This record gives sequence, C-alpha cells and structure tokens, in this order.
Amino acid sequence: MLAVELRPEERLGSLQNLVGPTKLTDLMAGQLVAIAASYESGHKSDRVRQPSGACSRSVRGPGDDWPMTSPTELERRIRFGLSTLTETNSHHDFETISLGLARKRIATNLMPATGPVAAGGDQGRDAESYWTNLTNEEGPTSLFIVGATDENVVLACTTQQADVTTKIRSDIQSICGRGETVNRVVYFTLAPVAVGKRHELQEQARADHDIVLDIWDALAMSKELAEHDLYHLAVDYLHLPAELAPERPASSTPRPEWYEKDFARWLARTLPASSLGDLIDLRDGLRSASTDPALVPDLPEWIAFAETLLEHADSDEVAIRAQFEIAWATMRGTKTLRPADRHVRAFFSLVPETLDDPGILRDATMLLDLGYGAMLRGVTDISRSELEAWHQTLVKSIDDQLAADPYPNMRALLLSQEAYLALHQKYPADLRHEDGEVIPFSGTKAALLDRIRSADMSSVELIDIDKGMAALRALVDILEDTPLFPVKDTAEIFGLYTTKLAKHPHYEHVRDGLDAAIERVEGEGARGDRALDRAFQFHGEGQLLDALHEIHAAKINWWHGDTIEGGINMLLLAARIYYQLNLPHAAKQHALAAAVAARGATDASLNRYTADGLLVAATCDHHAGQSLTATHTFYLGVLAQHAYLEDPMSLSSHPALMNMLQDQCHILRAAHTVRPTLVPLLESILEPSGLMPAITDMLDAVSELPTSTEKEIAEITDRSGMGRLFSDVGPERKYHWSALGLTWSVRCPNAREAVLVTERFIAAAQVVLADFARHDPHFFRGNLDIEIDADAINGQGGADSIEQASDGAWRLHLTPAADCDLEAMHLETVGAVMHFLVSQSLLSQQDFSSLMETVFASGLMHKSAIVRPYDELADFLTAEQIQVMSDRPELPIGWSAPVDLVNPSPATQWPKNLASTYEKNSEKILENIAYRYKTLPAVIGPTLASLLANAEFTRTARRLQSEGWLDWHLLTAIANVVINHRAASRGMTLSRQMTDAQREAFIALAYAPALATDPLLSPENFDEETLRLHLASAAAAGMATLGLTIHVGPIPALLERGCSPLSASLSV
Repeated sequence: MLAVELRPEERLGSLQNLVGPTKLTDLMAGQLVAIAASYESGHKSDRVRQPSGACSRSVRGPGDDWPMTSPTELERRIRFGLSTLTETNSHHDFETISLGLARKRIATNLMPATGPVAAGGDQGRDAESYWTNLTNEEGPTSLFIVGATDENVVLACTTQQADVTTKIRSDIQSICGRGETVNRVVYFTLAPVAVGKRHELQEQARADHDIVLDIWDALAMSKELAEHDLYHLAVDYLHLPAELAPERPASSTPRPEWYEKDFARWLARTLPASSLGDLIDLRDGLRSASTDPALVPDLPEWIAFAETLLEHADSDEVAIRAQFEIAWATMRGTKTLRPADRHVRAFFSLVPETLDDPGILRDATMLLDLGYGAMLRGVTDISRSELEAWHQTLVKSIDDQLAADPYPNMRALLLSQEAYLALHQKYPADLRHEDGEVIPFSGTKAALLDRIRSADMSSVELIDIDKGMAALRALVDILEDTPLFPVKDTAEIFGLYTTKLAKHPHYEHVRDGLDAAIERVEGEGARGDRALDRAFQFHGEGQLLDALHEIHAAKINWWHGDTIEGGINMLLLAARIYYQLNLPHAAKQHALAAAVAARGATDASLNRYTADGLLVAATCDHHAGQSLTATHTFYLGVLAQHAYLEDPMSLSSHPALMNMLQDQCHILRAAHTVRPTLVPLLESILEPSGLMPAITDMLDAVSELPTSTEKEIAEITDRSGMGRLFSDVGPERKYHWSALGLTWSVRCPNAREAVLVTERFIAAAQVVLADFARHDPHFFRGNLDIEIDADAINGQGGADSIEQASDGAWRLHLTPAADCDLEAMHLETVGAVMHFLVSQSLLSQQDFSSLMETVFASGLMHKSAIVRPYDELADFLTAEQIQVMSDRPELPIGWSAPVDLVNPSPATQWPKNLASTYEKNSEKILENIAYRYKTLPAVIGPTLASLLANAEFTRTARRLQSEGWLDWHLLTAIANVVINHRAASRGMTLSRQMTDAQREAFIALAYAPALATDPLLSPENFDEETLRLHLASAAAAGMATLGLTIHVGPIPALLERGCSPLSASLSV
C-alpha cells in the first residue's frame, strides 16, 4: 500500500448509519484523492492492520436501532448541549453547571461569588471556597467533610470561544490581583485547550502567581456530567432527556442483608472493639463501604468504628492491621489519602518489628504503593523522602529474612516481594504531581493497563533490574516445591514491565518458569494470554522481532479446541508483524493459516475470521508485486465477508476490507496508467464482487491528478520495499524482497505447482530471516539470484540439488506437495534456505551451526509450518486462472530497470555493529593495525609522498574516508598496488599457479622497504576504481583475523584481476 493511511472511522460510521454502504462512494473517492497523492510521492503506509475480528463484537447494520445511551454517545450529546450555551448566551447556566460539578468532584465547601460591577463585581471569581473548621476534626464524620478543602480555591468560567488562552490569563490576573490570597484556580471553559497550551498556562500561573491552575474543558466536563450523580445538571440546564440518564453504579444488591445487619450491630455497640477478631469482623463492612457506590455514604461511620478499635487495640499487630485498613478504605472511598496520612506514618513506624508476619509484609508493600500513587496524584501530604525511606526499610528487612534461610513457602513470598520492590519505578528527582483531572482510584488499574498496551514505557526506569530478576529466577526455581504459593500476582508484575526486562539474561528462564506455574493452575490458555500481553507490549514499543517471538509461543498454547480463537488471532497478529517487517510471504502464510483454521473450526462463530485472513493475504500479495493474484484473493475475501459477517461492506467495521480496497485502487490506477491492456482482466475478476462501481467512483475522483511514469512507479515500489507491480504476468514469475542486507530475486515458471513450491520457499526464507534478525548472522551485503523448478521427487531436492552458474545465479529444485511426505518436504525447504544463508554469512561453519541450533531450539520448525503446508494453504487459484496470467504478453512494471530494493523496516536492516568475534580477537587486531602504520610507509616508499601532494588523490582519499575507510585501510590498498608493480618490474608473474618458492619470494619482496631503484608510480595508478578494488580485496582477505569466513565470495575474481595474494597477510 503506497499511501499515508486515512481512516476516519467515526465519520465513516455515522455516515453509514444514515445512508448505507452503497452511498459511501463519494466519501471513499475523497479519501483516495489524498491517498493517490501520497502514492505518487512514494510514501508507503505504515498502517497497522488489526484484524477486524480480534475483538468479538456484533456489528450492526444501517437498518438496526442503534442504542443512543452508550457512555460515548451520551458524552457526545452533552458536549453538543454545552456548545449551545454559547449560542444562547447562557453564561449563568454554565456557571451553575460548573459549580455543581466542582462541588462533587473538587471540593464541597464552595459557594458562588456575587457582587454588582460597581462594587467591584466578582473580581473574575465565579465561585470560591469558604472556611470550615470541620476539616481539622480528628476524623471525617460526613461526606461533606471528606470532600472539603483547606485550600483557598477559586472557580472561574468562560463561554468565550475565540482566543480563550488570553481570556484565561486575563481572568487569573484579575483573580490574583485583588482579594484574599488564592491557592488554586479551577477554570471551566467550553473551548478546547490543547495539552501543550494547558501546560504552558499552568507553568505561567505557578511562576507568576504561585498558584495551581486546573483547566476543565467541555470534553472533560462531558465525561463527568455523563455520570449518574451529575447527569441531573445536564437535564436541568442542557435540556437533555431524563430517560437518557445513566444507570446508578452497579451493585450486586443495593444494601446486602448481611451488610445491614453488621452496620446496625456496629452502630449499637457500646463496648470498644480491641482485638484481632473484632478487626476481622469490622473489615468486611469497611471494605464494602469504600468500594460500593451504594454504600459509600456509610463510610465515615465505618472509619469512626475503625478509629475506635485502633485507639483500644490490644497489640501492635492489631494496631498495624487497623491502620492499613483505615488508609486503604480512605483512599478507595474518598479518592484522597490526606485524612489517613497519620495512620500510614504510624503503620510504617511499627513495620520493622512486625515484618516477619507474611500478611503484614504484603500489606506493607501494598500500602507503600498506595502512598506513591497518592503522591503522584497530589492527594497526600506524605513526602517522597518518607516513601523512599520506608521502601529501603522493607528492602533491608526482606534481605535479612532471606539470609536467615527461611522455609520454602516463606522464601517464595520473600523473593516475590523482593522482586516487586526491586522492579518498582524509579521516579525522577524533579517529579511533581500532574495538575488537572485526577483519575478515579477505581480506574487506576485500567489506566495503567492502557498505558502498557499503548507501550508508553520509554520514560520508565526501574530501581534495580538485576536484583529483581535474580529474585524472580530464584523464585521460579522453587515454585514446584511450593505449589500453594499464589504466583499470579508476581506474573502480572513481571508482565507489566516485559519490554524493560526482555534483554536481561534471566528473562526467558523467568518467563518460562512463571508461564509454566500459571499453566499448572489455569491451563495452557492462560500461558497463551500472558504471551499475548507481552507481544502487545513489544509491538507497541516497535520491538517487532521480540513481539513475533512471543506470538509464536502464544499460538502453540492456544492451539486447542476450546482456545482456538486465541490461536487464530495470534496468526493474524503474526501476519501483521511480518507485513510490517516487509516480509510479505511469511505474512501471507500466517494470514491464510488463520483463514483455513477459522473456516474449519467446529464453532461456526469463528468462520468470520476467514474473511480477515483472505483480505490480509491479498494485501500481502499486493506488497509482493503479485497484482493479479492479489485481485483474485481480494475477490475471495469479499465473498467470505458476505458469507460470514453482518454488514459485510462496512468499511469502518472491517479495516482489512478498507485496506485492500485502497490497494486494489492502486493496482487499477497503475494499470490504467502504464498497463491499460490489463484493465479488462482486472475488472472481470472484480465485477462479481459488486465493488466495481465504488472503485470506479474512487478512481474517477483522482483522475485529474498527475500520473507517474513507469520508471517512477518502479522507483516508488523499490523505495517502499515492494515487489514490482504485475510481477505475476507472463511465462515467468518474479519475486523481489530485501532483509538484513540481502536482496533476493527469485523466479519460477508461471505454473500452479511451480508457483506454490516457490512461494513455500520464499515464506520459509522470510520466517527464518525474521528469526535470524534477533541475533547477528553476519551477512555481507549481496544479491541472491535464484531460479526454482518444481521437479524434485519426495524431498530429494533442496540443498543437495542446488547448482550455481558462472554468473553467480543459483538454480534450486524442490518437490511439489502432492509428491512428498510432509516432514521430508519441510526439511527440504528449510535446508535449502539454510544453504543460501550460510553462503552469505561470514560466520565460520561452527558458529553458523551454533546459530542454527539456537533458532531451531526456539521453535523454527513450528514457525515455518502452520496449520497445513503452504502449498495447501495457498492453493485456491485454479491452474486455468494461473495459465491466464502466464499467457499474458505484458511485462511487470519497471521490468527493464535494475531492482534497487530498500526494506524500510528498522528491524530488518543490515547490522552495522561490531562483529561478535571482534572482542576475542581485538588484541591481535590492534597489534596488526599498529604494525601496518609502522611498516607500510617504508614499503610504499617515495610514492606515498607523491600521492599526498596530489590534489586529485587527496579528494579521492577524503571521499573514501567519508564512507568509513580508515587511514590504515588506504595504506594497505596503496601498498598492494605498489607491490604488484614492483613484482612486475622484477619479472614476477602473479597468478594462482605460483609455486611455493615463487610465493615465498613474492612475500619477501612485499615486506622489504622500497629501494631507490624502484619505480615511482604516478597518481594515475591510484584512481578511485583501483583503490576500491584493493580495499575490497584487503577487507575480504582480512576476515580470518576477525574469526570470520567467506564461504562464497569475491576472492577468486579479485585474483583474476591482479590483486595481491598478500592481502591476507596485510589486512585485517
């Protein structure tokens, strides 16, 4: 897809509900104008293809009655109602709404500010807090007190739409310029305020007036007004229907019978509670009142009961547990920790004496996290230094207990807590809490998971990864001996920071151990769930290779009847990542595997994934340049859409359909431009789908845009890492792709068996390359030109059948699927791939074999053979359809221009780091370099001074140095030229037929300093071409010093051109 993706789902969805899918052509055409423009400029889409079936949901058609009371729809209506306040000049209504919201969400002790303009007006203050002494009472006794503030808070409102930032600055100046000192200004505005502008205003308010500024715009207000306890404001002032009111927050029963009895009993109690048994009896009611919205009004009474128990506690254990319960309930029920700060401090003052109790140890880590959370929200007066001191106290206590060699179960608990504390976030020194809307406590976990899912983890630093991973490794090693240890929480913490831990040496050992423990408890599906979570994290951070590795692990654990849906989604996600890596046939194989698995599932509801798999496969064919094949596959995908999905042509509901529709338009536009004779064939394939009218309208909409020439289209596809369009027409099919510095050109006869065999090989090669990319196979940049014949028998082809022509092209023979045992066919294919890769690797045979063992151990065979063999998965075009393609007289677009392919994926670039063998050979290498600097100037003699004085040579040298060649590289190349001429002047003939005596004489001459009688070579003997030739010769010959090997390379050809055989002794 050569486009910057434009996908306005919300606009498409609303239009579709009004006019139906057949009326979308104008909108689709409008999209294509922008898409085609980007196509002409050569931008490849980086869109992420999320399978439309990845989340099970019912897709409604345009004729259905759509529910209008969903939270999103209700917020939208409220935002619309707020916008009408400007039109009706209803500033006072907006003030009233803002004050009502603020009293519920900010502070209860607020009152409207009034006053005639002549008397000073409201001084920019639409409401302000009033003083109350109740906040200084020992404990909250009503919700009013819980919500009251000690700060001097001022509310300001504006319905102004234009230049609202200037209005805010002006009002703050007015507010702070007169009247009582202000601590915080809460500003309500109907106009949106961008995050960057909001932060700028907040910083200015802090710097100029020493106040905290909170800004609520219409979006933030609408979210709160859509809640049950505030919706009445929308009814009264925005005139929304009362029947749209959101339901009261869910509660299993409004007032459970057990709760009513317990509450009545504690209210009637006369003797003070004091024992651990009393606390356990109290705890259920206290926790329920802090979490159930229907019971929250009782929370102050329950906290008072707990305060009384704490006052009369008969032991430190009872006191510390009561302090924990009070703090936890206060934060959960009131969204602030301040009323319980003193209890948190008292708790940690007792911690060192009580941490041998496993329950209190767990409570301590939970309360520490609660304190950090409250600090980040700005809802506690506990300082960061206090929290960090408590953290160190816990760490020391755990270390001391582990050193005492506790019993296994206690050891497991201590190790899990040690890991938890070590993998705690390290907050920056200048951290301050974020002003503005506070996430409700109940939403904290969801917000954290959203952050993890979106992979916004780049700024996260953990306290001590090595210590945490060491603790986790020790833990997983004893889990089989501690079957009752609850491992799930530890596994979740490990999962949260996957991307931060993945490079640690213990990562895979810990991951596999935790997954195995979870699997023992919850089954294989749970192991797959965790692998999927890790894959999403890696994918979100752009670590595609690590994501792919986790996906392959996950799909194995989901390949069972009751978890098959997870396996199908994993295949689609793998296809998505291979596509992003610019490995389209590996992506196609996984997409088709998902389609076949979905079509054959016993659960008919899974058939819907068939369409996704086919449509993604069509997109992959398009990316590979197989344009006619992509069109056929697209048509089959559309048929599957109609067969298995509701509202099959909804572009907003089915992104895979939208993606391929855009691709299909590009194929047709290219055909209209430079291959018009292919247009009737393309249209005949698409006509039965019913999409041709829409496609035609889309193409008509961009018909006035400038078109590209054939050469320009070919350059665009090369830059995008795509195959040349229409590479599947004519008697020979062609495939081009690039990865890890290798550019592959593969061709085969355009016949059914040959195409399936060739694509099987390409898919396997791309899967293997993705696995190799996680390591460093030490490929040198090069081209592989391979011709494939489907004429082997029963797996006897492959590596043993490979032939190489004099021009460097390879010929490979493979077995068709119908004539081969599956295992033999798979080994034949992978063996052929490995043969080509070892020929391009600089690793020694032993090191390459070790790399092969590593990738095979990580599951290479199951990664490259999925569900069914490739030949079966992709065998949906008839021999007749392929014959039509073969008989076409047209040529691929750009057929006469050399392929200059670029893979834009960062994960599959040619590595530029030091060779892995450098470190162990570095001492010898540096000695050799020093030796060259010492001896080569004398060997070269007066010629060197002559060259340095020549301007043309100096320019050439600087150009080579800018590419990375160093001085000693250039000295080596110059010495090789000088030695060759010196040998010729003495009558020595340089050839591969030299005797040992001749070779020894040549070497002695090479190391001898130049003589006064040696010819002085002119600078013309050292032109750029000659220097590059000798630089390449020296670099190739010097591989042995690095512990590297050239298996098939340029040395024989270089010798034929007269390069010195001494390169091996003169080069690194």
